[in-house]
Amino acid sequence: MATTDSATGAHDTSNASLEERAAKLVNPASGIANDYLNHFNEILLLIENLPTLLPEMLDELLEWRPVTYREYFAKSALPGSAAALEIYEGLDDGFRRDFESIIDGINAMATASIDVIRAHRGPEGDIDPSRVSDFCENASCAIRSALNRASDLVNNGRDNPAETPQGMADRLIPCVA
Repeated sequence: MATTDSATGAHDTSNASLEERAAKLVNPASGIANDYLNHFNEILLLIENLPTLLPEMLDELLEWRPVTYREYFAKSALPGSAAALEIYEGLDDGFRRDFESIIDGINAMATASIDVIRAHRGPEGDIDPSRVSDFCENASCAIRSALNRASDLVNNGRDNPAETPQGMADRLIPCVA
């Protein structure tokens, strides 16, 4: 069982069971684990930063592949991966289809972007950053927009509207003031 330090408010999870910690993997608002979106954050950051990180990150970007939610957690070593899959299978079919549709769109944009970037490789396998800079900026904006929709669905579910930036500021400012 987790305890709370009354002086700092910090949670001590050393006594928390593995099951308790694993349960936190899945967002209760949606039944989907936010950790899955890290796979897409990775490709977003690679595309977004490609013009400035060349050539170090090019091979990693070109090796990226789509992974379904089921594949991600089937291979994951995270505690709670099996529970995340079980919960995912129990989701409303329409909700799961909505989520997977957004993910399919992200995958399509990411793989198309990788194909375009690959096509810009020179004979030596290098890429002139100036030739892909505008493309990478546009592609990353489109992927980020779709990823934000997926994140909103994961963090808020279907029934809870997304928090507006003003709403978030109104909620957080009293906490730091």
